[in-house]
Amino acid sequence: MVKVLILEDEEYNREFIKQILGEVKGISEIFDTSNGNEAVTWATENHPHIALLDIELSNQTVNGLDVARAIRESIEDIYIIFVTGYSGYAVESYDVHPYGYILKPIKVVKLQELIGEIIQRLERNDQLMSDVLTVRMKDEIIHINKQDILFIEIVDHKSIIRTQETAWEMRKGLAEFEAVLGSDFLRVHRSFIVNMTKIKKTRETYDRAYEIEFWNYPKRALMSRNYYPKYRERFCP
Repeated sequence: MVKVLILEDEEYNREFIKQILGEVKGISEIFDTSNGNEAVTWATENHPHIALLDIELSNQTVNGLDVARAIRESIEDIYIIFVTGYSGYAVESYDVHPYGYILKPIKVVKLQELIGEIIQRLERNDQLMSDVLTVRMKDEIIHINKQDILFIEIVDHKSIIRTQETAWEMRKGLAEFEAVLGSDFLRVHRSFIVNMTKIKKTRETYDRAYEIEFWNYPKRALMSRNYYPKYRERFCP
């Protein structure tokens, strides 16, 4: 689950941001403070995924840019969003690589969309690092061991995940699977992704089109000539 740090010296804005984030699915913890040094200390100890930082901090020895630099030193992969009433900080903040800016007055939809986008990225990263592919099907969540997957194909605008024992059908594009499956999988056709560790042999059929056969499985996958160079690069360096 996602942890968020809020640094905002105006109490009304701080509570407003907390209220907005409280309605976003996937956030498990929110820490808010008006003090820049306290924000750095908490972030260093708790490693939040997202930091929402006000740049202008009244009556403090640091500003939001200083806080961002200090946090970035200890948490390289944190998503930093600056909350500011002035749009001219883009050049000055370049060195901390902020993910985005929210200009005051804060627009609820804009903030929710930005946070939701980051949460989706975090979920994809988690899936990529995991050995298990998690997919939603109607009212169920299915957990599939990635190494059990032979290939995924598109049939009638639906994705079918094929393993030795089962086939799962869902409305999800191949690009979404590509983003989370990892290096053992290769897109070989506009309608096919294959697990390269399960391939038995590849046979040319006609006009540089190919058919892929898998170990102990009757169905085949297709590979088009446009994708063949990537396949050849992986297997015939």
